Amino acid sequence: MNEREYYDFNEHWKDDNHPLHNQNISGNYYPVNSAISLFESGTSRQFTVSNDRSQGGASLQPGRIELMQHRRVPADDNKGVNEYLNEKDPDGKGIRVPASYYIQLHDL
Repeated sequence: MNEREYYDFNEHWKDDNHPLHNQNISGNYYPVNSAISLFESGTSRQFTVSNDRSQGGASLQPGRIELMQHRRVPADDNKGVNEYLNEKDPDGKGIRVPASYYIQLHDL
């Protein structure tokens, strides 16, 4: 989920002008170099997605895995690169990235 029970996100980031104001979702993505898993509490079941390339991954809602295949940022994020990430193909569309995913559902 996009929250932590011990941290009041809304209380700390009320200021729309704070540089990290919009980091509530993107700050929850982590590097996934080979796999990301969900473990169902109370059981011994695990769901794993293996990827063929490094990506950002998250589980922002219960029972859901998200993998960010290609990030596009429409404006400079002021992180020091001084440019935005919006790579396009010759037709002006976002770059397509072929990828393979392998899914495992098993009882530990």
